Amino acid sequence: MRVILAASLAASVVSALPEISIAKHSQLTSASAAKLRRRDLSQQRPRFQAAPEGKAWFEEQFGTVGKGILEARDAEVLRKRAGGTVETNVYDVLTWSNGGAYYANVTAGTPPQDQVVILDTGSSDLYFDATTAPACEIEGPYSCRGGEFDKKTSSTYQEVDPSPAFNTSFGDGSTAVGPFAQDVIGIGNVAIKGVQFGLAEEVNSTTGYAVGLMGLGYSLNEASQIQYPNMPEVLKEAGVTNSRLYSVYLNDEGDATGSILFGGIDKSKYTGNLATLNLLPDYQTGQVYQFVSVVTAMSANVGGRNTSVFSGGSTGVEAFGRNDPSLPVLLDTGSAAWTIPASHYRDIASAFTYIDQHGYTACSNRDNGDSVTLTFGGEIDVTIPAREFIVPVYNASTNEALAYDSSGAPACTFLLVQEQQATGQGFQTLGDAILRSMYVVFDLDNGQVSIAQAQVNSTSNPDIVTVPAGEGGVASAVGSGVETATASQTYSIAQAVNGTATFEVSTAASTVGSATGTDAVPLDARPDATATGASGNGGSGSGSGGAASSSGGAVAGRMVGAQVFGSWGIAMWIATMLGVGIGAVVL
Repeated sequence: MRVILAASLAASVVSALPEISIAKHSQLTSASAAKLRRRDLSQQRPRFQAAPEGKAWFEEQFGTVGKGILEARDAEVLRKRAGGTVETNVYDVLTWSNGGAYYANVTAGTPPQDQVVILDTGSSDLYFDATTAPACEIEGPYSCRGGEFDKKTSSTYQEVDPSPAFNTSFGDGSTAVGPFAQDVIGIGNVAIKGVQFGLAEEVNSTTGYAVGLMGLGYSLNEASQIQYPNMPEVLKEAGVTNSRLYSVYLNDEGDATGSILFGGIDKSKYTGNLATLNLLPDYQTGQVYQFVSVVTAMSANVGGRNTSVFSGGSTGVEAFGRNDPSLPVLLDTGSAAWTIPASHYRDIASAFTYIDQHGYTACSNRDNGDSVTLTFGGEIDVTIPAREFIVPVYNASTNEALAYDSSGAPACTFLLVQEQQATGQGFQTLGDAILRSMYVVFDLDNGQVSIAQAQVNSTSNPDIVTVPAGEGGVASAVGSGVETATASQTYSIAQAVNGTATFEVSTAASTVGSATGTDAVPLDARPDATATGASGNGGSGSGSGGAASSSGGAVAGRMVGAQVFGSWGIAMWIATMLGVGIGAVVL
């Protein structure tokens, strides 16, 4: 990416907005050098710890009899749950990263310590930031944002492999290093003892806040010399689910919360057919170990005019061919954007005439009825409204929206971005900009994904079905709602860890991740709803302040009235964000 910041910026506020280049897990940095006041996480989101009158109190009051009652209750709950499902909510935070990212609330240790983790289907490790990490001991734009784990205060913490056994890096250059450990992890309504995770005692977030991560990919991709059970495998081995399978429902960008359902499918969260497709194998090894599917057709409907970008591509490994029009894509919840090859990007960008050369536009263009339609595997069409891939841009320090022009119109970023550098693996990354409109079932055991059009903002009662183990489990669970399912995966599938790990499962003292809407989002991550012209999904704004949203599932004032930065001020903000001086050239 090349960005030139010079005196010519004074001529136009729009020209001061940087070109879009969204790396994996990229974070917006601070607008100034001033340090942020750190907030106690107990003030950021609902607490998850048990109330004083919880299990410990019950056992203390009723002794052996009370303990026996609790054990019997847990055994009965687990008997009913065995081979079932567990669900937790996920939420979008636009203010922490350029284009947003999806997070989940979990707990770690005894007593439980609250943690926020990025939900990431593009990686495989679970890790938390350690309280002793230098980034967690400072105040500022690179400090820990999603909670810190204190191993000294957990009575069940055990180190498995000393630092630097856990050593991982991401596409934006961020790194995390530390030991591997085991402890009790709480997710949804279960607490599982013996779960392995990385403890980042050294964390370097190159572009913003440090946040933990829950990798949900094949364990073959873990940052460890010795493969270990990650969360999908833990839930299966512990008997909570039947297989390594989970469903992701991110929901509409205007709504704060979606969900991840391990072991099952919620039929109320999608509309139409649920098509099951084989994942593509690695084109060199021939093994399936990433969530790579294929887009076989793409069209755009802008201003009532339909434009075909490409169609008629291959559905199998032939899609990796240089001359095949299909696009192999990694379905990655840990990335905000969809990166598109230059040839296709030119076609799609020319259809969206209101997107400027830097990849920005006024946010008023996101609700004009435009859309993109993709066909996956030649089987299922998914339509993505423009508001899902044209999203507001915020100042990470103040949570205020950035202005697009001198009128104060809020700036939005276009999350269909041109590929800057080939991945070297034959596929592009398809992130949240598209996944918001999809209901996706990730079936690791069978090397498949099942895709449907998401029923965003669903108000229907949940209709959850448990998926049995084995081939055809999805079709068996959903029944007639599945379009002709692929019989079986013909390529080798990365297997689960064949180890001796044992897990103890109990009912969580309080359900983790049950908050919805604004309540699920940390206080310091919520957009500023007090700026001029604030407007939320379900609320309206005018005058000097905007009304809070009346929708229970919406973030009040998600698109706030923009603070109109002077040309020099916004240029300085960009220089800070990019870590360069005015007049510098970044290659």
